[in-house]
Amino acid sequence: MADMRKCLTDALAAGDIDQGRADAARAEYERQVAHYERFLPRHQAEAAAAADLKEATRRQRRSRRHMVLNQLGKMREIKARLETTPDVATALLDMFETVPGSTYEGQSVRFLQDAIQARIRADLQDGLRAYGQNVLGRSRDPVILRNVVRELHGQDSGSDIAKAYAASVRKVQGWQRQKMNALGGDIGELADYGLRHTHDARAIEDAGFDAWASRIFDKLDWSRIDDFSTGRPFAPEGKTPSKAAARAFLEDVYRGITTRGWDNREPAMTFGGAAMYRKRDEPRRLHFRDGDAWWDYNAEFGMSDPLASMLGQLDVQARDIALMQVFGPNPTAGLEYATQVATRRAEVSGNSRLKEGVDQRVKRARVLLAHASGAVNQAEHEGWARFFSGIRHLNVATKLGSATLSAVSDLATISTAATVMRGHPGNMLSRVVGQVASSASREDAQRMGFVAETLMSIASTSARLTNDVVANDTLSRLSGFTIRASGLGVWTDTLRVAVQMETAGHLASQAGLALGDVDGMLQNLLRRHGITEADWDALRAPDGRYVTDGGADFISPFWWLEHQTALPRAEAEDLALRLQAALADQVELFIPSKRMRATAAVRGDTRPGTFSGELLQSTGGFKNYAFSFTMGQIAIFKAIPTPLGKAKYLAVMGSSTLVMGALALQLKELAKGRDPRPMDEAKFWLAAEIQAGGLGIFSDFLFSEKNRFGGGIEQTLAGPVAGFAGDVIRPIVANTTAAIEGNETYFGRDAANFFRYNTPIFSSLWPGRVAFDRLAADQLQLMLDPGARDAWRRQERNRERTYGNRTWWDRGAAAPDRAPDITNALGDLQ
Repeated sequence: MADMRKCLTDALAAGDIDQGRADAARAEYERQVAHYERFLPRHQAEAAAAADLKEATRRQRRSRRHMVLNQLGKMREIKARLETTPDVATALLDMFETVPGSTYEGQSVRFLQDAIQARIRADLQDGLRAYGQNVLGRSRDPVILRNVVRELHGQDSGSDIAKAYAASVRKVQGWQRQKMNALGGDIGELADYGLRHTHDARAIEDAGFDAWASRIFDKLDWSRIDDFSTGRPFAPEGKTPSKAAARAFLEDVYRGITTRGWDNREPAMTFGGAAMYRKRDEPRRLHFRDGDAWWDYNAEFGMSDPLASMLGQLDVQARDIALMQVFGPNPTAGLEYATQVATRRAEVSGNSRLKEGVDQRVKRARVLLAHASGAVNQAEHEGWARFFSGIRHLNVATKLGSATLSAVSDLATISTAATVMRGHPGNMLSRVVGQVASSASREDAQRMGFVAETLMSIASTSARLTNDVVANDTLSRLSGFTIRASGLGVWTDTLRVAVQMETAGHLASQAGLALGDVDGMLQNLLRRHGITEADWDALRAPDGRYVTDGGADFISPFWWLEHQTALPRAEAEDLALRLQAALADQVELFIPSKRMRATAAVRGDTRPGTFSGELLQSTGGFKNYAFSFTMGQIAIFKAIPTPLGKAKYLAVMGSSTLVMGALALQLKELAKGRDPRPMDEAKFWLAAEIQAGGLGIFSDFLFSEKNRFGGGIEQTLAGPVAGFAGDVIRPIVANTTAAIEGNETYFGRDAANFFRYNTPIFSSLWPGRVAFDRLAADQLQLMLDPGARDAWRRQERNRERTYGNRTWWDRGAAAPDRAPDITNALGDLQ
């Protein structure tokens, strides 16, 4: 021990280490010696402890050097791009999410993350179709899923199918690990890695340490868990240590879970926690004995079901890889460097407008980093965050089951965007039909790697409706079921796959041209994702293109990756992701969902569980589509180079969205049990235009004081959470006040209407909405409200006077006595 002490003393005296590091190294050394003395003589224990400490130090230095080299390389790239881009202020935002017309020629976090997730879906598509989510949000085949979990943990399931599916998951896990390491990480390969654990800290804390430790002890593989005081496994393979020996370790894990890591973390002058390169390089603390042990523990103390745990792990890794790819192993440092490069360029320019623009974009970029990294979604007060999250999901389940009918306006955006990109709107629409009607078309899409996003989750479709992150499991399942059962998930997936296929075909049609001669908007799409002339030459080579049996030609990223021969694999993978990111950008342009920049502009850096965070979440609820749609349309308009082109775009977009908005309005009228509205009135077309822009609920107020759910304009502006609160509070207060003042009360009517508008699924799901309204809500109102029929007659007269249509299924009737009067749409022209 004297030699090690002398080494540490000499290092301290020479200034190689400080006192804190010397004390920590000495304490670690003494812990190691104490462990080895259990089964080795004193001198051998000292030698082994010294060897371990030296190896750990060498490994740490190698890892640090690897990270620093990658960070320096990324900083050089950032500097070169920002010093040459025409608009350095906007480039700071483009690094997070590019928009049409952007002049920054580099990768963006949002679309790169989308590309990585698309790669995951393509690699896992066979398994996800077998055991992925069904319409109820559960696994289609729980037996296969459990066997896959077993195989991932090294347990023989006896199923060849499960072995194959588990192998595909391991392949993706390995690819992500290698990708992260190439970007500056240091994640060692771990055999039988299994699945990450999402611990339910509240359930563990409620159980208490002794109960939790007792339940987990026999489920762990102690031969793969290192004793933190020795660095060696607790027990030989197949054995368990004494509970007393493992107690200190389990207490440390318990504290880490229940304090969410703060037991071993000091406050620091960093935002968003550890650097990405360090987030996943720590050794796995817990290793379960097998898949069954993991499954049983997860059922009792886990935060998500096994499928969500598997896919969530891959999604989070995709986000981290995207951040590291754009900003380096430490994205916070990378962004700070980028802001300084931009600030310096602005300051030396002498241009006051540029200085002001950079100052503004620097602030917005820092907020965007919080959104991109997920830091902004860390709840300040988890209880309140979960409560309001539950209300938002409840609102989806009660209010948005007919969103699919509004989504027909997507046909307008994709046809107009196709025109702007110099594509063929007719081809785009026929591609949509082909995806629905032709199995051959769907098979071509799958072979090319264009896979439905909902195989992974409902994220892409639910993003159109809510910004929610923290969720109650039951309520999130209700909202997820509503989205899937309404057909919105299938509709959105169909359009997204069609857009990618048509864009891939459009790229192939330009394959005979050099990049500088490619159509202007398409060329801008490629360049703003960092695709150079040399990249384009590699992509358009014949050996990497996909050709269907009918002769249709496509440049598809993942098909090209597997069939191209010109580039080394690592270089080709990077290029394939950049091309897929460009396609993801195109999808957001054609089918707006949830732009990061729009969300950040509304929410800022507010967090769930805070007053301001929940207020902004509530106010922005259901408006994601409108925000993203508006931002995208403004960007497209600015990007069109000529006044004539801009005018043409406005004309085509205005007319097509008007027609589709009108169709959506009429479909929703039919779903509510009413005839179509007359279309010979200006107010109808004004409502149709608003509907097409994703703000259909506001069209209700053009000629009425209440929206379709019975709320006023103030509730609509405040958002659905405030609207729900109003639905609960207003009838109670109003009727109580009326009773005190001796006026007539309407408790029965209000109770029936609350049931009508706030029953999950049934009050909004369009295929059965009118039946629920007539057979359940109306019948309840008849029982509770003596004046129900008089109220309905007044409502019918008001509706006919205001909107010109009547119900085709009479209020309170057990069945309709006529079909909808379609000719009513003609108004006075019939």
